[in-house]
Amino acid sequence: MGLDLQTLRFVLECWHDGADFGEAATLGRQHLNVDRAEFAKEAARYGLAADREAVMRAYADHPYADGLLHLLGAGEPASIDAASFEGASHIADMNRPVPGELRGRFSLLIDGGTIEHIFDFRQAAINVGAMLKVGGTFISINGANNFMGHGFYQFSPELLYRVFAPENGFAVETMVLTEANADARWFDVADPATIGGRVELVNNARTYLMMRARKIAEVEMFTAMPQQSDYAQTAWDSTEASDLSFLRKPRWQQLVEDHAPRPARQLLRRLSQAARPHYRASGLTPRPRFD
Repeated sequence: MGLDLQTLRFVLECWHDGADFGEAATLGRQHLNVDRAEFAKEAARYGLAADREAVMRAYADHPYADGLLHLLGAGEPASIDAASFEGASHIADMNRPVPGELRGRFSLLIDGGTIEHIFDFRQAAINVGAMLKVGGTFISINGANNFMGHGFYQFSPELLYRVFAPENGFAVETMVLTEANADARWFDVADPATIGGRVELVNNARTYLMMRARKIAEVEMFTAMPQQSDYAQTAWDSTEASDLSFLRKPRWQQLVEDHAPRPARQLLRRLSQAARPHYRASGLTPRPRFD
């Protein structure tokens, strides 16, 4: 996918919060899909120098994001891809164990929409753990809703919280849900195991799930297979804990859908979808809007 305005903001936030970009690598050769004026504005928002020289450095390798990684502190940004057509520095199929020279090498890995295209997600996660140094940061940006057909998968908070968990040598530091639109609001995403309820969303826009996780220990991943928290914890009932209020319809709406002509039903359905407060589910906490 590369970095658009929303995902660039997340990378800059990770830098602002202290992630070490010194030995950074990207999964896939990531593009920087933001114009220079937008970049300068966002850089200033997160405390990064945004003068003309800094912007030129960020775009030195355009359309690729290597220049941005240099600006954020990377010495020699690396890229790992299964194919060589975009000039990745390392050719490796993430469906298979990564070669020895990539193990324990990086302080930071950015997945800007690559793992969703890798069939063996389990092996890809193991490779992330293998390539990161202890203390290193994994930035994951992938599709949640309405990316069907873009890759193999769309991801859920439950999956990422269970995979990048302490038993697998990781701790999730932040997780954010946002639509791909430039002015869309960010929502902090809670761990379902912590709140005792599923974090669910039904919406009609392309939506990113963005995560920052830190590698806290060198362990063998998946010695025990992850289990969805409501099936692993019997202390809460997933049916009662899930927010299904979006399924309930006022009686007048149900009557219209039962008896009105089909064009009227379709119009009502579209209006209802547009007006629905998609992000009222438990576990989603809104952040202040961007300017």
